[in-house]
Amino acid sequence: MPNSIDINLHPNSNLDEHKIIQPPVCIDCGAHAGLITDIILFCGGMSYAFEPNIYLYNILQSKYDNNQNVILSQTAVSNKFHKTEFLMDCGGIFSQGNRIVESIDSTYGMHEVQVVDLSKIIEKYILPKHKRIYFLKLDVEGAEFDIMDSILQKGLYKHIDYIACETHERFFSDGEAKIKKLRDSIKSHRADNVLLDWI
Repeated sequence: MPNSIDINLHPNSNLDEHKIIQPPVCIDCGAHAGLITDIILFCGGMSYAFEPNIYLYNILQSKYDNNQNVILSQTAVSNKFHKTEFLMDCGGIFSQGNRIVESIDSTYGMHEVQVVDLSKIIEKYILPKHKRIYFLKLDVEGAEFDIMDSILQKGLYKHIDYIACETHERFFSDGEAKIKKLRDSIKSHRADNVLLDWI
């Protein structure tokens, strides 16, 4: 089975970074069926994959069984640690629109899910193990606004080559204000490596 993220683990201090050429590191948030993780693996990299949907997570577990280059976690990502209800939209259990964020659309509760603070995971458990993050994908159905605010405010975007963030302002009654705030923040931080609506 693939590795799992244990937020209690300390970074591996046995690696001699001067003797290692780092492969590309990806953080795949909203991994779904693993398309982005597959691409990074094909390029010789490794992926930290977060997928809160228990049904998709079980598929990913089987798909990446014994693959040491995939660190798989059945958690949702946001800007704080807590537990919440994972919500299903009208598309069914495998829908790409399932999420943790309440919206103006109709949703139905599926199961409880652990939510982790992505910025803290990056700061404490990913960056200490790697020189740099090559690619961060955020397809998290509305949680991206809180996450990106944290990443920009903490300056974590400076340690990531590319951030691909799909935005879901349509889920919110104040969606236009949310996307404007995000765009303005990206501009003020000169975070040219952030790509919105990249797909």
